[in-house]
Amino acid sequence: MQGKDMIGRARTGTGKTLAFGIPIMDRILRHNEKNGSGRNPLAIILAPTRELARQVEKEFRESAPLDTLCVYGGVPISQQMRTLNYGVDIVVGTPGRVIDLLRRGVLNLSEIQFVVLDEADQMLAVGFDEAVEVIMEKLPQNRQSMLFSATMPSWIRKLTNQYLKDPVIIDLVGDSEQKLPEGISLYSIVSENYGKSSILGPLIKEHADGGKCIVFTQTKREADRLAYAMGRSYACQALHGDISQNQRERTLSGFRDSRFNILVATDVAARGLDIPNVDLVVHYEIPNSSELFVHRSGRTARAGKKGIAILMYTYEQSRTVKVIEQDIGCRFTELPKVAATDEAAELFNVMRDSRSRSVGTRRSGGSSFSHDDGFGERHSRGFGDFDCFGGTPNRAGWSGDAGSRYRGGFGDSRRPSQPSNGFGRSSFNRPGGFGEFEEGNSRSGRFPRRSDDSDPSRYGRSSNGFGTSDFGRPGSIKD
Repeated sequence: MQGKDMIGRARTGTGKTLAFGIPIMDRILRHNEKNGSGRNPLAIILAPTRELARQVEKEFRESAPLDTLCVYGGVPISQQMRTLNYGVDIVVGTPGRVIDLLRRGVLNLSEIQFVVLDEADQMLAVGFDEAVEVIMEKLPQNRQSMLFSATMPSWIRKLTNQYLKDPVIIDLVGDSEQKLPEGISLYSIVSENYGKSSILGPLIKEHADGGKCIVFTQTKREADRLAYAMGRSYACQALHGDISQNQRERTLSGFRDSRFNILVATDVAARGLDIPNVDLVVHYEIPNSSELFVHRSGRTARAGKKGIAILMYTYEQSRTVKVIEQDIGCRFTELPKVAATDEAAELFNVMRDSRSRSVGTRRSGGSSFSHDDGFGERHSRGFGDFDCFGGTPNRAGWSGDAGSRYRGGFGDSRRPSQPSNGFGRSSFNRPGGFGEFEEGNSRSGRFPRRSDDSDPSRYGRSSNGFGTSDFGRPGSIKD
């Protein structure tokens, strides 16, 4: 309220958006009463993710009669440009789209009085550090700057020294060992990897008790598989970075409105999302850091409510669980083993089948040479409907249809000496997977991108590129 620069630290879910938003809105309202509404924004708030930006803008829009605009990628820029031309009071957005609008000359920051960097450490983690510095250079010297960050890495300290003037530090975390918000009950349960899916349903039924639940996975592929498998028995949807922005918004809206109660998400939903009344968070896979565990778990027990977080781990990860306990200053209560019901066993079978078909289905989410994002079934140019190369395997184990069915695959396995119209000649008699790629034989004229799945080291030293099948024959791709 005094107009001083500040650095803030607070636990997740404590309502810091309105803490910095109310003074900003009050000052802008008084400015507009005196001078009238202008065309250029008076405040800009930067957030690391689209979801967090939308949530912050919603708080401003619903709290005061001001013109606000949320700008982010993944949607057409034309509507955002038109709104800026009409004039706005507050801009909330991700650094990438803000830079784009600046370069197009439609966003003028010359009248900015307030700048807020929300989740600043996460901006560094997702690679927005240079974009943030470019934006800060465009701002007028006479402004109030506020920075919120859970941690203080060297880049944050550099930013503070360079762009903030004698900031006031407000630390609501301090040296407290407990990093989680009050009200979260922590539980852990041990299971082998292959058995996790079979006990997930019973865990949700017992601890969510019909309420909202977020299940966190490490990968987009696993989120898709798990949501697909659980969708047979539960109202469930997936949320991750490969989903279009419109679909992400529909998914979040449906979850907020309780049209479905289980959200399977990657860490795109771990920070900043304020979804009310989440009763249970399940860490289906252990996060990469203790800090990420805190942000995942912070989706429950928000605004003083109670919630439950359950960590699923394998016997080999027991030491990692102890490290998380030490880092967050809390201890887990170990849950007894859960007996898998018939419904849970069916979920496990669906998950197992989806893994075995991950090279032949749209939902696999793997490397793609089709019109889909997986090793697609539709219009596949080499990896067809089976776990081999395009068709039914012959007696030697190789698919007789590899590349030749659509003449766009990896050469012709039946006539490897003849170049195809696809990715050149495929040498299946030597390690290396894709054989010899010759740019001159490529229909597109581009040298093909090397897929991580072609690395023979992933499938054994004697692999011909794609390892051995589940039946011991070379040529099929093991998941």
